[in-house]
Amino acid sequence: MNSKTLRQVLYDMKHQPVIGIVTMIGTALAIFLMMVVVMMDRVTTAQFAPEVNRGRTLYGRFINIANDSRGQDSSAGLSEKMARRLYDNLDGAVCTSISYSQTQKDVMVQGKPASMRYVKMTDHNFWQIYDFDFITGRAFDQESFESSAKDAVISESTARSLFGSDDPVGQTILIAQKPFKVVGVVADVSQLGREAFAEVYISYRGFGVQDVTWGGDEFGGVFGPFEAVILAESPATFDRIRADVQSRKQQFDTEIKAVDENSYLKDHGSPFTQEEVYTVRGSNGDPDHSGATRRLLIYAILLIVPAINLSSMTQSRLYRRISEIGVKRAFGSTRMRIIGGILGENFLVTLAGGIVGLLLCFVFGYFFSDMVFTSTGIERETSVPMQLLFDWKLYSMALLFCFILNMLSSGVPAWRASRIDPVRALSGKI
Repeated sequence: MNSKTLRQVLYDMKHQPVIGIVTMIGTALAIFLMMVVVMMDRVTTAQFAPEVNRGRTLYGRFINIANDSRGQDSSAGLSEKMARRLYDNLDGAVCTSISYSQTQKDVMVQGKPASMRYVKMTDHNFWQIYDFDFITGRAFDQESFESSAKDAVISESTARSLFGSDDPVGQTILIAQKPFKVVGVVADVSQLGREAFAEVYISYRGFGVQDVTWGGDEFGGVFGPFEAVILAESPATFDRIRADVQSRKQQFDTEIKAVDENSYLKDHGSPFTQEEVYTVRGSNGDPDHSGATRRLLIYAILLIVPAINLSSMTQSRLYRRISEIGVKRAFGSTRMRIIGGILGENFLVTLAGGIVGLLLCFVFGYFFSDMVFTSTGIERETSVPMQLLFDWKLYSMALLFCFILNMLSSGVPAWRASRIDPVRALSGKI
């Protein structure tokens, strides 16, 4: 591809502005739609702070006990005791964090009105799995957790809202009327980091909810509001971790049958990977592995439909250049050179449209993220981490998409143009 190709593209744009502009707009819209779909898909698996270990994280959230003779099927979250029994100190894991499920509490400073804030009640291992940016202070540690100390870490925006400062370490806040001492302030976390997002972080033992259960008492208190996040040594140790969990499940299933021979533990394959966990529907569902097929189908539609339309535009542009192609053939241009020239010209137009489409995607994702990411379940304005928008993988995908779109839309017209009989082409006929 050389300056001659670029001059040809500029000439075509000047003398066929409608076709050129429509081609660029069509390409830009195709790229825009593709990148929005990719962005929505990547947001659940891509790594960004503080969820920098998504690639080696596993999740255990629910437990399901059934009794077919009585037609019973009970499922819910885990009690703290059950979460630790199944998922703590696993072979192949660095650590396991047990957290209370996402909740909102009224938070206030003495003498000021209370406001509802998202509160994450977790343990000390939480800070090993997630990489928070501490503005000031520290996280609560193992000693603080085990002693049920009432320490709190708050987000930067919460600190400014409550105290008018981003350095309130040592100050006291009331969470559901319980006093907690602020020991650290972290940079705000995007709501797209579903596991790490909160406005206030405290120890669940400090809040006194470690013994909360709701059912399964005959089996030692099974159900509750807790879930486990497991940090593996690497993805290669996932099988070791799951084998250890499976052994623990089998032991628990044996204990269930000893209490009630008709009851048994239903296994849905937990712990789940980052990609699997958000495909599980309900507390008694299996992960849905059909997502990859659906994505491929969507990508194919987003490629083929605009390619057909752009192919018609390319064909129209070539009709106006029949004589020119005939002259090139008459003076010895090979078919491959004709095809290469047309593909190169069309790729420049496609690439220009792709850049415009990619910029539209970034602008749309940054300013209208609430319209794109509506399923976080968090009632706050959604912010998109910059590393999700400006990622070399996105650029690579966009470039690859442009290349494939170019081949699909101009390949056939270029091949047909190269086979034009020079004599007929010089007379303006095909």
